Amino acid sequence: MSTHYKTLIVGGGITGVCAAYYAMKQEGGENVLLLEAQESLGGTAQTEQVDGFTCERGPNGFLDKEPKTLQWVSDLGLNASMVKANIAAARRFIFRNGRLHELKPPPAFLFGGPLSVQGRLRLCGEPFIPQRVSNEEESIWDFAARRIGAEAADTLVAPMVSGIYGGDAKQLDLASCFPRMAAMEATHGGLFKAMRAKAKEKKSGGGSAMGPGGTLTSFGGGMATLIGTAATALGNSVRLNCPVARIARGASGYSVSTTGGEEFTADRVIVAAPTHGACHMVRELDSELAGALEAIPYASMAVVCTGYERSAVQRSLDGFGFLVPRTQGKRILGCIWTSTLFPGRAPDDKVLLRTMIGGTADPEAVGESDEALMKILRDELFPILNIKSEPVLQRVYRWEKAIPQYTFGHQDRLRTIESAEGRHPGLCFAGNAYRGVGLNDCVVSALRAVNGEQ
Repeated sequence: MSTHYKTLIVGGGITGVCAAYYAMKQEGGENVLLLEAQESLGGTAQTEQVDGFTCERGPNGFLDKEPKTLQWVSDLGLNASMVKANIAAARRFIFRNGRLHELKPPPAFLFGGPLSVQGRLRLCGEPFIPQRVSNEEESIWDFAARRIGAEAADTLVAPMVSGIYGGDAKQLDLASCFPRMAAMEATHGGLFKAMRAKAKEKKSGGGSAMGPGGTLTSFGGGMATLIGTAATALGNSVRLNCPVARIARGASGYSVSTTGGEEFTADRVIVAAPTHGACHMVRELDSELAGALEAIPYASMAVVCTGYERSAVQRSLDGFGFLVPRTQGKRILGCIWTSTLFPGRAPDDKVLLRTMIGGTADPEAVGESDEALMKILRDELFPILNIKSEPVLQRVYRWEKAIPQYTFGHQDRLRTIESAEGRHPGLCFAGNAYRGVGLNDCVVSALRAVNGEQ
């Protein structure tokens, strides 16, 4: 005989954990069950503490601009545990033509930086570029090249996209990945015009800055603090090592079957699993829905955390880190200077770096051996940062199908999924595969599912 719940959540990443927490607050712990296929909660949000180093396997933190995330942190009693990034994190760099260039705001960027004189002049011509009137999909790269020039698109925008999505700016849909940027042109006619309008609103107290906003924030013990605290709150409402095989309609709402032969029923089911797994769970229930889920591609990523004696890294680590445009012929996507970002991430006499390799441009990287990945660092990272000796710490984290890609057709896929949610009341899909890949997006998605919002 199956056990019945009011709410059953499939998938124990950030989204599933957050959804389970708030479902429990609404319905009580005995009425909620979270099923997670792996042996621990958190998905990619995992932290390893070793020899005084704090290594993040996945996200470094979140921007403290989303009220829903801050409320969750507060509800978990973690306000005092939050740690803001060092002010030096505001400095960011691009690697081009053999060296690091700091990204500076105007007017300073006119007198140097990663762009050539011609590239800077072309960027300055953005206010004179006519507004696009077509409603057809446009890639992030095409949008950037059209408005600020191909050089800026390759050098500034494409590496930012690979840093966030691990993806190809020429294949990702602007409106899906950066709806705010698309709205800037649609509403104001251009980027500089939009920035001027927002600056006026901010000056009069009616708006906010144009940047992403917020300060990068984590916890003293890393992102595992958030997951661990939430897991304690969930208590016995969690089942680990419990992969779901099938979701079906039943006499009492939905029937959820596991690969181990267990069956549960629930009034509603929130699917917070990656879409490449969720599609198989619902194929018998709704083949059109399964097709839309399966069509969302993912990028794989290898994260290499390395610790060094401070004296071994002879380049000043005075910033967030750097990104590498694909045009530079490197395999590394970028490097985050972790021990600069947050206090206590490395022993006082050492530094901690976090290098990303892979993405859609280099899918083979995730399958490389530890030795091969370290060779990439020696060949590419060591010269950039003038590293003179081998690391005293090395950790490699491989994430296959880690980051969803909002490629062309993503909005159509979302409409198909939303239509299916309408056909199957009580069945909802949440996570980073739909409307944003950041931690804040996951929290918003979780609450949308729990509260039944469209």
